This record gives sequence, C-alpha cells and structure tokens, in this order.
Amino acid sequence: MSNNTQSPATPPPPGFTPKRFKGIDYTQRPQSYWDDSSVLHATLRNVKGENRRRLIRDFHSLNQLDQVEPGLSKDTLTTPERQSLGRIHPSFLGGEYLPDYQTAETEIARIVLDSTTRDVISLRARRTKTGLLRYSIVDEYEGVFVFPKLPSRDPLTLGQIVDWIDQTRVEGNSDDGYGLGLIYTVGNFTEGEDIHKLENFTTVESELYPQLAKHYERLSSEWATATFLESKEGEDRDEIIRCLIKIEWADNETDADTFLKHHGL
Repeated sequence: MSNNTQSPATPPPPGFTPKRFKGIDYTQRPQSYWDDSSVLHATLRNVKGENRRRLIRDFHSLNQLDQVEPGLSKDTLTTPERQSLGRIHPSFLGGEYLPDYQTAETEIARIVLDSTTRDVISLRARRTKTGLLRYSIVDEYEGVFVFPKLPSRDPLTLGQIVDWIDQTRVEGNSDDGYGLGLIYTVGNFTEGEDIHKLENFTTVESELYPQLAKHYERLSSEWATATFLESKEGEDRDEIIRCLIKIEWADNETDADTFLKHHGL
C-alpha cells in the first residue's frame, strides 16, 4: 500500500476561517522536529504502527520503557511481521502500511481513524539541503491530499498545524467542506452511521504538539452536537431528552435538560 501525495496547492480554500478554542496555546512551537530530549518521543518518532505506538506509551506510563522489545519499536516491520500482527486483530495493521520515510523526514502528527483496520494518515516534515522544511501528508491507500504550501525554516506553531489540517482536502471526496480533522467522520455520517457513535471516530495526535488532540476533541464534539441538534429540529423536547439519555450523552433528565438549555433550547 504505497502512497503518492499531490504537490501542495498555493491558495487556501476561499472563506477559510481559523478555528480556535479557549485554553489552548496555539502559539506553541517545538524547538525541533528531531529533538530527542524526550525518551518517549525518541522511541516513538517514526514507528508506523498505531497499536505498537500505544503499547510503547503503556510501557512508558509504567516507567518500563527500557523493557520494550526491540522489534516492537522498529520504524517499519517486515511483511511476515505485519501478517503475524494482522492475525491477532485487523486493528494491528493500522499505520503499518504507511510509506517509508524519505531521508531527513519524520512524522510530526498523525490522524487515526476508529475503523476496523485503525487507518492512519501521517503528517510529515523533511529538512532539505537548503535548510527549509518541506511538509507532506500520506496514508496507506495512495490517497491524494491537496493543501497550501508550507515551506518554513522553523517548526510550525500549533495554530499553523491546525490550519494546515483544516485546509487540507482529499481528492475525490465529496465532503470537501471539511478538513482532515472531520472529513472521515462526516463521511461515515453521510453513509448512515449514528452521530453519537462518531464523536470519537477521528483522533488527531502528536508528541510534539500536546494540545493538538484536545483541539480536535473539541472540534469533533462541537460538530457532533450541532449535527445532532439539527437532526432533532422540530421534534418534541421531551423526546429529545429521552434520546440524549438513550445515546448516553446525558445520565438523566436533569443532565439532558441542562444540555439543551446550554444550547439555547
């Protein structure tokens, strides 16, 4: 499953408005994409497999990172090793078929989908001979991503990473009003999946940008709430309250009533 990424387009989508949430520092910028002062980041940096990355984090949380088997922290597995993992569960294949890294290239963030095979989209930076950073996006299915040019000499700020993700479009995807943080979630909703099952379908994560995940958790929650309320427009309020409890967005009628009042209903 190799991947070819389209050369970035220059202009951002018309009418693009940066999204920001309170309590998140969008000026945060890592000193370097190759700074291995964090042992966890140094171990995870180019490990492709999502489940392997989660296992490594588990070891780290138990202060047992030194006990990680060398094979677990390999950047890329061999075909037999991938096949062996896939026999455990299809989710163990997530990220394992991402394209290999180019020279002086590293992953700076990734988008993980809660699909059967836990698909991964990898955001990468590469240092050129002139000192510029070049950015790319790859997945496991030869997807083509269109995004603004982002050459820079310094790492991007959190705000710039967010804007990059939100301005990226997937060639051939009809839900082009959404960036990578929501487009796969929206696609599943369009195909008939229940909204309450999709709130956490897309995860955006990065060791270099600790608050990136929080931003997209809020964005996804905001979209899910707005979409749910729009689908219930005109329905009886008591019925909406019962629905909120049924899908476990509220524990009881009081919680559901507070939720609706918070949204002006």
